[in-house]
Amino acid sequence: MIDKSIGKVKRLLVLLFLYMVGFSSPVIGATSYIVRNVQVVGNTFIDKDILISLSGLQEGITIHPSSGQISNAIRKIAKHNGVKSVEIHLSDIDDTTGLATFIIHVEEYPVLSNYIIEGLKKKEQKTLLEKITINNEVALSPLFLHETATKIKQNFLEEGFGNVQVSMDLISKKEIEGKATLKIHINKGPKITINKIIFEGNEHIDTSLLIYNMKKIKEAPRFTLVKDVLKNIITLAPIRKRGILLELPKTMDEVMRYFSTHVSFSSSVFTQEKYLEAKENLILFYQSKGFRDVRIVEEQLSHISPNKLNIHIKIQEGKQYTVRSVKWVGNYLHSDQELDQLLHLQNGKVYDPVYINSRLNPGVTDKTINDLYTDNGYLFFRAEAVEVGIEDNQVDLEIRIHEGRQATINQIHIVGNTITHDYVIRRELLTLPGEKFSRRYIMGSLRNLVMLDLFKPEKLIPEIEPDEVRETVDITYSVVEKPKFDVNLKANYSEGIVFELVLGSNNISLGNLFTGKLPLGAAQHFHLTISFNGKNYRNLSFSFQEPWLWLGDSRYLFSLSVNDSHRTKNKEDYIPSQLDLLTNTKLFPYAELGYGKSFISSKGGKISLGKKLHGYWESHMGIDYHYHAYQHYELLEDNKKRSGRLHDFSLDFSLVHNNVNDVNFPTRGWSLANFLTLTPPYSLLGYNQTKKATIPCFKEFAKLMVDFSSFYRLPGDFILNLRGHAGFLTSLSKKEIGIFERFRLGGTSSISDTSALLGGNFIPLRGYPDDSLTPRHYKKNTNGGVLFNKFVSELRYPIIRTPTCIYLLGFIEMGDSWLAYSNYNPLSMKKSVGGGVRVILPIPMIPMLGLDIAYRLDAVKGISSRVNPIEFHFTFGPSIR
Repeated sequence: MIDKSIGKVKRLLVLLFLYMVGFSSPVIGATSYIVRNVQVVGNTFIDKDILISLSGLQEGITIHPSSGQISNAIRKIAKHNGVKSVEIHLSDIDDTTGLATFIIHVEEYPVLSNYIIEGLKKKEQKTLLEKITINNEVALSPLFLHETATKIKQNFLEEGFGNVQVSMDLISKKEIEGKATLKIHINKGPKITINKIIFEGNEHIDTSLLIYNMKKIKEAPRFTLVKDVLKNIITLAPIRKRGILLELPKTMDEVMRYFSTHVSFSSSVFTQEKYLEAKENLILFYQSKGFRDVRIVEEQLSHISPNKLNIHIKIQEGKQYTVRSVKWVGNYLHSDQELDQLLHLQNGKVYDPVYINSRLNPGVTDKTINDLYTDNGYLFFRAEAVEVGIEDNQVDLEIRIHEGRQATINQIHIVGNTITHDYVIRRELLTLPGEKFSRRYIMGSLRNLVMLDLFKPEKLIPEIEPDEVRETVDITYSVVEKPKFDVNLKANYSEGIVFELVLGSNNISLGNLFTGKLPLGAAQHFHLTISFNGKNYRNLSFSFQEPWLWLGDSRYLFSLSVNDSHRTKNKEDYIPSQLDLLTNTKLFPYAELGYGKSFISSKGGKISLGKKLHGYWESHMGIDYHYHAYQHYELLEDNKKRSGRLHDFSLDFSLVHNNVNDVNFPTRGWSLANFLTLTPPYSLLGYNQTKKATIPCFKEFAKLMVDFSSFYRLPGDFILNLRGHAGFLTSLSKKEIGIFERFRLGGTSSISDTSALLGGNFIPLRGYPDDSLTPRHYKKNTNGGVLFNKFVSELRYPIIRTPTCIYLLGFIEMGDSWLAYSNYNPLSMKKSVGGGVRVILPIPMIPMLGLDIAYRLDAVKGISSRVNPIEFHFTFGPSIR
């Protein structure tokens, strides 16, 4: 009995203790109190009104200590991030009325005054702080410190640093009570890379093929290409069934898969995001091969070192399915046969849901069923492939189509253009209000805007807002401008100091000059170049282009260029003109024969009209005339000084195709340019050149130039650029080809100072000195070939795409030029290999900058074999060839 009584007393004491803990605080008492006022003590940074509001204590309300009101107030205040501890006390209690003053005692966490980040470089700190915001005056609570450390770790985990360590210390500021400096020490550790990917259970598909199609991750560096080739040769694999000679790769994808299997220069950095995406790609690839029920049953990540891991994936492939039948439902506009032709899916073919969905969605290159409808206004078209029956690993498909009604374009909006006029953009659009919607026209409109070279291609994303009830659609074209303004004053040393002033832009508006507005925004091209050397050189060139010139009912591209140049050999040869005497300069010398001792002068211009044809084709026609005068000047290889006049009149024709998707860094598309230049057939018209004149008074020739370039996207963001160039020069009579308009080759710039008079084209070929491959015939005083070929294979890899575009490149190229067609030998073309970098800055006044290091593979006449075969080439601006 005594034991039972003791037990009851213990239980009673425990209940009493719990009651006191749960319902009491420093406020103790069983009676009720009326709040006279509320005071806050201990707060420095937190406003007292905020704390009083959180507590719920208001003047005049009755507080029952046993009701839990006080404990609730404490809990609410304690939730504030800046509160470290809180207590509520009573004072000035009136026993008669029950009035009491409630005092809230708080202890605050220190407030951040500034922070220090250790363990990172300044650039890394800047990048981190762009993603993670740390505001001053924030309370340094454990929750804040934990969340900040978690964000930092997560940021570096996403970059592949798997062992990030973050520690934080608070340094109190003696001069300011309650404030502290937060010291964040970050140890990123090494990035986690993938050593090996191991598959188990893949009975039907080779491991290398699975790794290749995971795309986002790859194994450690390796080079087993030579080993695999030797193995195939030794084991006679090429002549056995399914050998490499009997089953060659059929697509570029298969070629790249073979090389990626045996050649890898860097492993992937492991991140959870990449890994999850790689697993999704793996499942999709299996399903594309008919393994509908494939699943990953087990996976394991095992570290073999602090910064390397192996990935082990166990797969359950399941059975391979084929298509037994396809039925179309809901198609009224197009027959089953039309849709079957676009679907390309025969009965008995491997069931590939990935491929089927791609044929029902908008296409990238090939025309799809979606394109068939949306290109003709059926914007609300939907199609879904449904498995209606599965038997013996065979699938019966029913493709359910909702054709909808045709959508009419309601409004076209343009946003983002601050310089370019709206009408400049609208005239490039193929989509017009009131017409039926067409996805093909939207893609064509985007390409037209890209080719203006006024906007950033990666930002050109149209916003399509359909209204199925009203059967209309609004289209918004959002643009981000990248204006190009050339305002350069530079000097270079070439026969003395030559000063050059360049003014121009590709977005001029001459019409605004007459309205008092800023002369910008009409997409007109204007360039003025003035270069001079007070001693012996002066050049003035001007060009203008109007992209929309209406003549009758047709629109043309109009261009005009004028240039005037003068060069003297020696200082004493300069004869001033009246303009020179008036301006006290030496910029406008005489260009007539009989004055001076040694000079060459050229004046002329060109006018042309261009017209857009069907698709991506354009045609251009122009008239070019230049007058050249020279006196006592060395023009030919015999170094004799000659004097005379030369009339250079020609008709220019061109046919151009261009559907590349970007001006600065193309990733797909191809271009073909054909240029034909003809002069009048003076010889056939009865003009006979005097026998004494080595240089005729009239240029007479026909020249054809062909330039081809194509771009292919490869795995791993690599871009393959294949280029081919050819030039043909011939005579318009039975006479041999003259000295004009020949082809010079080698290096990246010509060293000739007579190109304005003799004309011709310079063809760069990296790895060789400038003009070193130009053929010469000293007896006939000819310099340059009548025929050239050049072929380039260039592999590009982007480092940065925007706003600055930087990419690396590796190249193999070959080319040559021949004095006569009878000498043509494509096997004699000179070859080179190398690499380089291109930098395109977002500064309109600076052109593309390039540096190439090239190694020549063939000997050059006149250059000793002891000379270093490595050439460095600096380039400014893009090269056509």
